[in-house]
Amino acid sequence: MIFRLKLLFNALRLMPTCWVFGTVSFFLISSCNFTQTKNPMLGNWYGFEEDSTYYELYVNDTLIVLHHHQIGPIGYDYAIDGNLLVVSNDAGMERIWQVSEELNDTFTLTDSLESIRYSKLELPKDFFLSIKDSLSYREFKKEFLNRYSRKNKAK
Repeated sequence: MIFRLKLLFNALRLMPTCWVFGTVSFFLISSCNFTQTKNPMLGNWYGFEEDSTYYELYVNDTLIVLHHHQIGPIGYDYAIDGNLLVVSNDAGMERIWQVSEELNDTFTLTDSLESIRYSKLELPKDFFLSIKDSLSYREFKKEFLNRYSRKNKAK
């Protein structure tokens, strides 16, 4: 009986230490961010082809839309694996790009065929929201054509 009382006394004596250690551990673990890092490509971007043709990219969680004046907006599924961007389409074509982020507002895609630098584009309307409404999409397309005209004249 005396032995059990000693164990109980020792356990009670260590209990405040355990509580402090447990509380500190809880706050340290809960302050860590275990979610995946944010995709730096999300948003709106513009770039130029080698012939100086202006085009835009609109990127959400699952889709990249290339908006080119001559071919219109085309959507591609994508996945990011480290610094690799894997882009595919419904026809089964796949292209793998290496992504290098220079600043928060620029990144470069490189593969064996070409290297393209993209810059951040602040748009008043979101492409993915505009396609849900024909009038909004018409305005978005008109704004794209205005940007296209301005950027191609500037180059």
